[in-house]
Amino acid sequence: MTSPGNTLYAFMKTTRLTLSALAAVFLTLSLPRFARADEFSDNFAANQNQTALDALAGDLGALVGGPSFHHGKALGFPLGIDVGIHAAFLHVDKEDTILRDNGSTAKSGWVQAEYGLPGRINLIGRVGRIYDADAYGGGLRWGIFTSIAPGVPSVSISGLYGKVKHDAFDAETYSGNLVASFDVPFIHPYAGVGYDSTELNPDGTPLNGKQGALRLEVGVNLSIIPFTYLSIGGGVSDGRRIGHAGLGVRF
Repeated sequence: MTSPGNTLYAFMKTTRLTLSALAAVFLTLSLPRFARADEFSDNFAANQNQTALDALAGDLGALVGGPSFHHGKALGFPLGIDVGIHAAFLHVDKEDTILRDNGSTAKSGWVQAEYGLPGRINLIGRVGRIYDADAYGGGLRWGIFTSIAPGVPSVSISGLYGKVKHDAFDAETYSGNLVASFDVPFIHPYAGVGYDSTELNPDGTPLNGKQGALRLEVGVNLSIIPFTYLSIGGGVSDGRRIGHAGLGVRF
């Protein structure tokens, strides 16, 4: 029989290894921006028209809202914690000439932390990067139903606010998500639907970009090592392909 001391030691060792991996992934996401040109400023001044700004607002909304969930089960109180690195990948809107000139795929990286409060409520905090723009935000998640049976899904809803700040613009995104997931050993499938509403405010121009888009995602959380997960998901946002990858600790 495994002693409590050995179990605690294994848990602490797993947590340290996972946090080290999270730090490595965060550096991988952050460092490339120093070696690239400014993807926003490259084409921003030359494409300040309503169509391009609306399309950029939609793309930003998907990059902010896309990696905001990976599980439908609310965290418990007082020890429920989920800390992870999450990345979003998006097929850029053909009307988004600001980003599309640098490639057809855009991406964002986030560090997201959740903490379980009483009443199946989770507090969410996020910080990230979208190319050379800073991003941050947070919100709340509520567990509508928490399942203890393998074949019955847990369901939650969440509301989030996200801010993207760049020298050339500010953008705000409000996201809502409905997510369901299954507790299958080692593999935890999930599916969700969300809506992202984004307003983009460029500096030095009266034009504002606005767009709202429905987002669908399905994926899995691989939990081969206890208290850790590797998330892989994909779907669509307003007809554009999106992808999601995450790595973290959850207990």
